[in-house]
Amino acid sequence: MLRKPLLSLLLGASVLSAACSDEQKPDPAVLIIDRKSVDFGELEVGQASPEHLFTVRNASPSAVESVSVKVEGSGFTIAANTCERFLDAGMECEVRVRFSPRLAGLNEARLVVEGAPVADSAVLRGLGIGYVEVRSLPGAGARVVAEGDGWSCSEPCTVPVRNARVTLRAMPTGFPTWGGDCAVVAGGGCSLTIDGTKVVSLEKLESSLRWEMRRDAGPLSVAATTDGDILVLEAGQLLRFDGTGHLLWSVPVLDVRKMVLDGENTAYVMDASGRVTRYSRGGLALWTSSASSETRGWHDLAVSASGHAYVLLDRDSGENASRPKLIALSPQGTERWSLLFDEGELNFASTLAVSAQGEVYVSGSAFNRDAVTGGAVLEKSFFRKYSVEGALLWETQDSWSLFAVNAEGATSTFLPDYNEPTGGFTYWWIGANGNTQWSETIESGPGRVSLLTFTSLSTLLIGGNEYPSGGELGRGWFSALDVTARTPGPVTYVEDSVGMAGPVHIRGLARTPAGHVVVIGAAGLDYNEGYIWLFDARVLTGVP
Repeated sequence: MLRKPLLSLLLGASVLSAACSDEQKPDPAVLIIDRKSVDFGELEVGQASPEHLFTVRNASPSAVESVSVKVEGSGFTIAANTCERFLDAGMECEVRVRFSPRLAGLNEARLVVEGAPVADSAVLRGLGIGYVEVRSLPGAGARVVAEGDGWSCSEPCTVPVRNARVTLRAMPTGFPTWGGDCAVVAGGGCSLTIDGTKVVSLEKLESSLRWEMRRDAGPLSVAATTDGDILVLEAGQLLRFDGTGHLLWSVPVLDVRKMVLDGENTAYVMDASGRVTRYSRGGLALWTSSASSETRGWHDLAVSASGHAYVLLDRDSGENASRPKLIALSPQGTERWSLLFDEGELNFASTLAVSAQGEVYVSGSAFNRDAVTGGAVLEKSFFRKYSVEGALLWETQDSWSLFAVNAEGATSTFLPDYNEPTGGFTYWWIGANGNTQWSETIESGPGRVSLLTFTSLSTLLIGGNEYPSGGELGRGWFSALDVTARTPGPVTYVEDSVGMAGPVHIRGLARTPAGHVVVIGAAGLDYNEGYIWLFDARVLTGVP
């Protein structure tokens, strides 16, 4: 046993002091490690580092009967140890520690000395490094991306990894077949525990994109028919495609804003003045409504399954007044009834939706002018449901700019967190009777929600864009949200999926009877280049 006399004078003084006074108690023993921390640096997983020496000293006037040391934590082992049992006052013993990481990533532990009332410890740190070897990829354009780890491979490669676990994704987004050490996770990723060199191969990559179509300008609206056709409204024409992207017909339209379908798969197109034209399945104009607004803008339109159309006109009645008008049209285009929103000096009705039964939902608010400042003062906010005949069924004191209504009349409303770059949001479930049943908050989502539509009674198709920094447009995305589970499903990022060089502004979503997802979008925010994409139904479940 190694012992070095350092405090012999102190020991003699302690004995003398004890002899002089029977009542004086001896000082408690103190064990001290000579270093507070040691960084062992980087080391490959499975290897062992050189030994580091630690000295333990009994810095007290009394002996310690039983000294021991141990390592609390993983990645470090004691290679040699003279700190065993008895240690005289002022004496030292030695411990040699080796770093031998079993996992990549930061390894941190403590060397702890025991046996005295006052004992010491030292922090041990080391970084384990493993390797991922990607041996094969299926062809040109395919690449393997390490999720959140900052590296990718477009050809066979070997990459050092400094995290205990890593998930690999295939790009462009699709349905990959992995080989080697992969454990397949939700969304088709390859999960690896880095406890040594891991060998993987991307054997096959089936694209999630069934077809793509480029347009001269960004499309405005999209809808899928019950027989699998796709209708798209552009700035100058209404188009109908079959499920393979083959153009069936197109008709010219002027100064249009929105398009929706009824239960017979006929299209209703609204222009900038709020006039509505109904088109047959073959593209013939059947009628055009007469009511319009002098204010050209983004009025709103909704149509029931039976063909009852509702038009929300944004009407300015004067310099200091605004009175929107809701008009109900019959399937033949004649006006059935109308309502004027006139509950303040400035009235706004922002969003419109309709149930399968033809009941109409409107959200808005009313303001009055302050007599002194002239500024707008909120008078009321509202969310209302009207019957098919225009009778008010219920009203709540809320105003929603983003909501959808399912076939039974239940409503899901969304409030994005505009201050959260990662796309958090809160959503509410409101029954057909107007009572809020529950709400849920997603602290960090895939991006800001700007689009939602029901694909079944309990499933929403939601989408939008990322805004990662300072409001700058990021990737487009979409996902299915099961309101029973209250969590989004797998997310498809459109930019990654289609290999775009820049951001894509998502402008519309629809789901076909086969479950495929139609996405329309524009490159950036100028809308000078448009796109139509059809994604495979499997993207919503993540099941290959």
